[in-house]
Amino acid sequence: MKIIAVNRDEIGIIKNLWESLNAYHLAKSTRFKNHFSEFTFEKRMDALNRRDRLIVYVAEDKNESIGYCMASVDGLAGEIDSLFIKMELRNQGLGEELMILALRWLEKQNCKTIRVSIAEGNESALDFYRRFGFTERFVVMQRTHNQKTHPIGTKRSWGISDS
Repeated sequence: MKIIAVNRDEIGIIKNLWESLNAYHLAKSTRFKNHFSEFTFEKRMDALNRRDRLIVYVAEDKNESIGYCMASVDGLAGEIDSLFIKMELRNQGLGEELMILALRWLEKQNCKTIRVSIAEGNESALDFYRRFGFTERFVVMQRTHNQKTHPIGTKRSWGISDS
């Protein structure tokens, strides 16, 4: 097995792995399946191409990509954008190795902060990131137009008109 660093021009080699990660999020999500079902590699790459700097560490075995960790920098803020290891190869230290490489790269970029976002449904990943010193700073909640969990105005009127 070897780990290589790739830049924006070579990022297509992780497309299948990224799509597997997206499918994993789709399966795990209880509230945002629509997002993951419509999200594409191309849409994600468009967003990442607006970042100042980007690197992807790709683990390969017998010329097959088996995992990756993507990191980017925008200004002085770094981010672990995504990390994925093929299911059958998890819990063998590969994710940790990729994270260490990405964090070292981010530190060399002089980032003031480094963040990582964990998708709803993937809370089991929190402890992995905590091992690298990450801690919750915000809990971001989102309501989408098709979520109808509490109809507005059914509890109390307060005498306020909609007009």
